[in-house]
Amino acid sequence: MVIRLNPRYPLVWRTPTSIQCGIDQPLAVIPVVGVALERVLSLLRSGVPRSAVVMMSRECGATDAELAALLRALRPVLEVTGEDRPGAVGSSLPVPTPPTLRVCVDGVGPTAALITRCLADLGYGVDHILPDDDAAHSATPKKRPGSGPALAVLVAHYALDPRRHAHWLRRDIPHLPVVFSDQEVRIGPLVEPGAGPCLRCIELHRVESDSAWPAIAYQLAGQTAPTETARSSLDVACRVAGLVQDRLHRGRSELTATSLGFDPATARLTRYAHRSHEQCGCRALSENATVRAGRADRDPMPTS
Repeated sequence: MVIRLNPRYPLVWRTPTSIQCGIDQPLAVIPVVGVALERVLSLLRSGVPRSAVVMMSRECGATDAELAALLRALRPVLEVTGEDRPGAVGSSLPVPTPPTLRVCVDGVGPTAALITRCLADLGYGVDHILPDDDAAHSATPKKRPGSGPALAVLVAHYALDPRRHAHWLRRDIPHLPVVFSDQEVRIGPLVEPGAGPCLRCIELHRVESDSAWPAIAYQLAGQTAPTETARSSLDVACRVAGLVQDRLHRGRSELTATSLGFDPATARLTRYAHRSHEQCGCRALSENATVRAGRADRDPMPTS
């Protein structure tokens, strides 16, 4: 085992005789550092076998008491690696390994392209399908675990074709809609199949509050919303990529049964709460997802 200073926290001199580890909030401050302890610190930066730290400290001229006091002060920034050799830099650092998870971006346009790029920069494998790819959206669900993406991002304007989100629902794949409209961009909710409101639930509630919505949505098909600008695409893509990473690698999402309305003109965020609809049945057992999705296909309601 090797003991060393965590290189994440810079080691800097405060004065000619005192040092600190960490900048924003110093995690360790050593008020008096002589030549002997300076040599010990140099060793700790590279890594010292834990079994030999006392002997090497003595060789540097430090007493056992000085070493003990130094290690106590440095405890917040010390780490132990699994390599029993000095200089084993990086052997146990929490360096992120490239994620093996895949994400599908279902959409076209500058924002879809930027989301794809951001997710790739985060280390995800990214698949891409186009909104008008009927073959992809009608594909039979794959039963083999892990055969599909871990999450899908759907990008649309004004309204989301129900065939697109039904495709992900029947495959039991979490999906996050991003819908541009005339005044805001709606992000979410993140749909977890079988565990909360789906996008059809939202449409059923919307039709209850405005019976003309299906006719309005039909007229908007194929139109491009003015809110998709170069700046808003950057803002939305970065936020969406972060939301995807939170869900896949931190196991949490702020958009469970919640969506965000982003106003590109003011950068203001509005939070909307959503609930399941009793006529949808999306919280039934996951094996019924195909039946539910099929019903959604026969009774299309574009999703905003």
